[in-house]
Amino acid sequence: MKNPRKVYDGIEVPANDPVTFMMPYVMPRRTDSEAYFDFRLDVSKVENFIREHQKDIPGLSIFHFIFAVIVRCCAITPQVNRFITGNRLYQREQVRIAMNIKKNLTVDGAETIIFPTFEKTESLKEIVEKTNQAAKEAMADLNNPESDVDKLTNLLQKMPHFILSIFVKFMIHLDKKGKLPKALVNAQPFHSGFYVTNVGSIGLPVIYHHLYEFGTTSIFIAIGKKETDTTMDCHGEISRTRILPIKMVMDERICDGFTFSRAYRTITRLFANPELLLESWKPE
Repeated sequence: MKNPRKVYDGIEVPANDPVTFMMPYVMPRRTDSEAYFDFRLDVSKVENFIREHQKDIPGLSIFHFIFAVIVRCCAITPQVNRFITGNRLYQREQVRIAMNIKKNLTVDGAETIIFPTFEKTESLKEIVEKTNQAAKEAMADLNNPESDVDKLTNLLQKMPHFILSIFVKFMIHLDKKGKLPKALVNAQPFHSGFYVTNVGSIGLPVIYHHLYEFGTTSIFIAIGKKETDTTMDCHGEISRTRILPIKMVMDERICDGFTFSRAYRTITRLFANPELLLESWKPE
């Protein structure tokens, strides 16, 4: 492809077969193309790993680990870090992950969103530090009227409803063309490759969360509350396993099933061998 198009943080990927080329035309909407996945991952080794490394990596939690797994998956299988806009397929070079966080667990507790951007080579410690810094800055901005998010929110709230409706439709039109102003892209989370929600922390069962038409988010991950599975073998021996339920919704147009199966194998390998994330990733 000569002079591939660039939009936001992505570069156009040439379609290497007729099916890949036609998919965005046959299913033009992201919500037409949702594929649903249900994971129940053994988190026993991860819990032990976190306890062992909390002194070396302050603040380390299961959610930092999941962020690191996502980043490593994108390094090994970059196809999962793609998006479609304007009927064209694009590849991201960096990994941007959005997540809602609450200052405290009350109905009126302040809520904000972080969406840090990672390099594919970053180690677990680097990801923890960058995520914690993003959360610290987001919490500081909650009551800061000069923050980008607050400026955007205040502007939109001051518009009459009919003007706001026209404005939003125009922004959606620009978004589909990949021409949304950079300041607006950087002020909201919908142009992240991944959106993660921790419904388990607020007592909800794990859910399938839909994708959004606005923006470029291709994968939405919902994390539930950790469970304990009890099983008995043929000899009557009882064993207990710590399980993390995860449900994921993905735009199936970004990669084929074989490619995603490779990403899934990476996920299970990292949960079984969490120490692999301590080192920066180096291409083989």
